[in-house]
Amino acid sequence: MKALELEGLTFAYEDGNVALEEVALSLEIGEKVAVVGPNGAGKSTLLHLIAGFRMPFDGRATVMGRELTPANLKEVRRALGLLFQDPDDQAFMPTVEEDVAFGPRNYGLDDIDGRVARALKSAAIEHLARKNPQRLSFGMKKRVAMAGIMAMEPALLLLDEPTSGLDPKARTELVKMLKGTDRTMLIATHDLEAVAEVVDRAVVLNRKVVMQGTMRELVVAKEVLAEAGLELPPVSKLFSVLHSLGYPVESLPVSMDQAVAEFTRVIDTEGKHLHAHIHEHEHAGGDDAHAHTHRGQRARE
Repeated sequence: MKALELEGLTFAYEDGNVALEEVALSLEIGEKVAVVGPNGAGKSTLLHLIAGFRMPFDGRATVMGRELTPANLKEVRRALGLLFQDPDDQAFMPTVEEDVAFGPRNYGLDDIDGRVARALKSAAIEHLARKNPQRLSFGMKKRVAMAGIMAMEPALLLLDEPTSGLDPKARTELVKMLKGTDRTMLIATHDLEAVAEVVDRAVVLNRKVVMQGTMRELVVAKEVLAEAGLELPPVSKLFSVLHSLGYPVESLPVSMDQAVAEFTRVIDTEGKHLHAHIHEHEHAGGDDAHAHTHRGQRARE
């Protein structure tokens, strides 16, 4: 059984505008996949359709072995959790713990207190349990929304632009949280740098599936990236420059772990010793006294 199977999925709005066309996609249980593409490509529509918010549609969608139909919509939704782009669309109870408990209570699930406690811990927001979610920062609201989803203990997570609107610290913390979650994920995003640390592979969507592959395969598909309006992660840009300077870069890394491994391989292969040295000197002269730091790099010895 697969976590998600989409076959020939086609959806048009009431005005006839086609949002998705013949989309075919499958996720194995435990797999984490990014859906990337330009604005208007249908990424959010795809997630909303899988969650049962866009009906009717042509084609077939199956979640954890259950086909998505109006008749079994509640059972399908029980198997998944959807994170909206705007956390204000999901947080509406007077306290965080009540908000996190809303889903399990609404579905009549057991051990609500235990579910809430585990979800708050997974999102590292136990200290906010009694707070009003509407008074929290945007990043913390996203954590509350994630906790509300996790309390349902869904088999499949659908995350719509999870890092959008976050400051660097909140973004790093959310990525760490996603990396530490062992559930199946489908993540719609523009943020290749963030999802490179999380996902197993990527799907480029522009109404149709344009490309599927690993993140390393994606970052070398320059035309696909350009058409999708996507930028290389910074580490990929760095190694692209190194390759142009003559270093034997075998593949562009997309995560920091991959970058360290590739950098080590280059050094070992070439017998080069790359190091940085810092030279500091002071110029004294009354009020003009200042310290100057010079950073240099020597590539060969």
